[in-house]
Amino acid sequence: MTITILLFFSVMGLFVDVIAGVDYPFNFYQIMDSLKLELFDVLVYAVNYSIYGYFFSYFILKWEMKRINLLLFIIIWSGITTLIEWISIKFHVFTYMNGWNIGFSSIAYMFIFTISALFIKLFSYLWGNVRSESMCLKGAHDENL
Repeated sequence: MTITILLFFSVMGLFVDVIAGVDYPFNFYQIMDSLKLELFDVLVYAVNYSIYGYFFSYFILKWEMKRINLLLFIIIWSGITTLIEWISIKFHVFTYMNGWNIGFSSIAYMFIFTISALFIKLFSYLWGNVRSESMCLKGAHDENL
């Protein structure tokens, strides 16, 4: 399940940044140091987004969060992410364009982390079912021996 989570957040980060941030039709913000996708950019997506998402997932699964706690966690995680973006703006890592601002980013993070939490819960549920079925099949196989 870990690999699935890492890949999910890596692809999610790349997808959102390319669709909303740096490409037509939106082009709301500029990231990285070039308009072109470079090898270092891919490493940032593969490492930063996946590890950040991994910790997000870890806390959700470790603390077995349900509705209210999960909602509070998403709000807090979105706030932390917005703070990190604000710091990035101050260091000129992000440049907003076409009317985008940190308020829109905060709303986008709430949406993205809500969708991500739902996927994490779904992954966990499906992974648990696959493992349960695998154990049942193994037990049935052992009984036949």
